[in-house]
Amino acid sequence: MKSLLVVAFILLSGSILLAQPEFSEVEFQGYYQRVQNFSFSPSGIEGFDFEDEGFNGGGFGITYNLNHWFGIFSNTSFLGGVEQGGLEMKIINQVQGAKVTKRGIGPANFYAKGGVGFIRYVFSSGGQDLAVNYSTSFIYGGGTEIKFKEGMWLVLDLSRMSLGLPNVTGFDFEGRDKWDSSYVITTGVMFSF
Repeated sequence: MKSLLVVAFILLSGSILLAQPEFSEVEFQGYYQRVQNFSFSPSGIEGFDFEDEGFNGGGFGITYNLNHWFGIFSNTSFLGGVEQGGLEMKIINQVQGAKVTKRGIGPANFYAKGGVGFIRYVFSSGGQDLAVNYSTSFIYGGGTEIKFKEGMWLVLDLSRMSLGLPNVTGFDFEGRDKWDSSYVITTGVMFSF
């Protein structure tokens, strides 16, 4: 009797695994991003503060799916367009993390993600780089992937990004911002293989 139950359990487990929605092991995406409400006081001098700025950029990412619902991702973003008082700031953000996906709801998949990485700040003025600084970044959020062609998906994502802000002056003055948390709106195209 025990043997019969074990065989029945193995067959049931195997049939459940075979009935899972199809998925691709590797997904590559290119995207456009918009960061909302970024605030940063790098110097304590009012003319150089970035208050509730929005900036744009793009990037690419790859996801390796370990099974039909769980994957690991790596995204690299290049963001710019923040300028104040002749000081321009550009950002490169590299994040790795986990992605959980609910597949097969009509032509769409829904996902949640979270990750940690590093960020590189470049401050320049008049085309000359003045300072480069590195810090930590965290991201969490979710979105949807809408299939519009075999192997091709439209990606819509809303995430929250927390960034460690650099100490540009080297002085830890009162009122210096150390962290910022901003919304990130992402749209792009994903290719699955």
